[in-house]
Amino acid sequence: MLRSMTTYAKAEASGPDWTLSLELKSVNSRYFDLHLRAPREMSGLEDRIRRYLKEKFIRGRVDLYINYETFGDAPAAFEPKLGLAKGYLEAVAELGDALGIEHRLKMSELLMLLRDAIIPKEEQIDIDTLWQRLKEPLEELTISALDMARKEGAATERDIRSRLKRIEELAAQIEARAQENLALQQEKLKERILSRLSDMQLDEQRLIVEAAVLADRLDINEELVRLKSHISQFYKYLEIDEQIGRKLDFLLQEIFREVNTITSKSCDSVISHLVVEIKSEVEKIREQLQNIV
Repeated sequence: MLRSMTTYAKAEASGPDWTLSLELKSVNSRYFDLHLRAPREMSGLEDRIRRYLKEKFIRGRVDLYINYETFGDAPAAFEPKLGLAKGYLEAVAELGDALGIEHRLKMSELLMLLRDAIIPKEEQIDIDTLWQRLKEPLEELTISALDMARKEGAATERDIRSRLKRIEELAAQIEARAQENLALQQEKLKERILSRLSDMQLDEQRLIVEAAVLADRLDINEELVRLKSHISQFYKYLEIDEQIGRKLDFLLQEIFREVNTITSKSCDSVISHLVVEIKSEVEKIREQLQNIV
């Protein structure tokens, strides 16, 4: 069963005083590559999120967007920046003494002049609580994304199977043509030798040797046998429920190698044309496999 690296999913969750929304996009990549955009208070969860998603997706560039908001009637907490305010007042006093100017400041004046003297107090984030809120929608998001990825993979598998069948058909045509071509080339060799030996006694042994050499040079049976074997193995891999993208890519390289050898050994235009068609199908399968886990 093939699984695509391209997928998309969204999920949401909420509580009495918080809301959470997630969006995931994934595209093909040689390795697992997570790009996380989340609120600052969730920075402590990045490692957990990364480990969880890597186990599920294995490969691909995964973009995860998390939006987390809290709300309620509780008043906001503030804290004074004592060092900042003290330093500012000391500077004002020093300036006043130097210029002989009264330098007493009222609290309202201080707050108007020094707006950063009192700031919102940073709330202490409970990482475990955040993870419990995030975990369920993250699991829901992952299930949805992987379900879509499997559907994409199933469509890709159907296309690949149809192209493999076409390659098998072309290989059968090559095999039939190779038999005809070998007999034709052997007959041409016989005629050529006979024409050259017309004025002398025919050396039958030489004719046999020449015919054998030609047959060996033109014989593509071994390549066709290996090609069929690779295609058969390809079908078997398609039945395996695991990450097989790299295995299929390697097997496709072997198929391409056999096809290239057939090209180099054959001097027949019909076979050459059939090989070009096979290579076209192989390249289309290769493009499909770039997106398979």
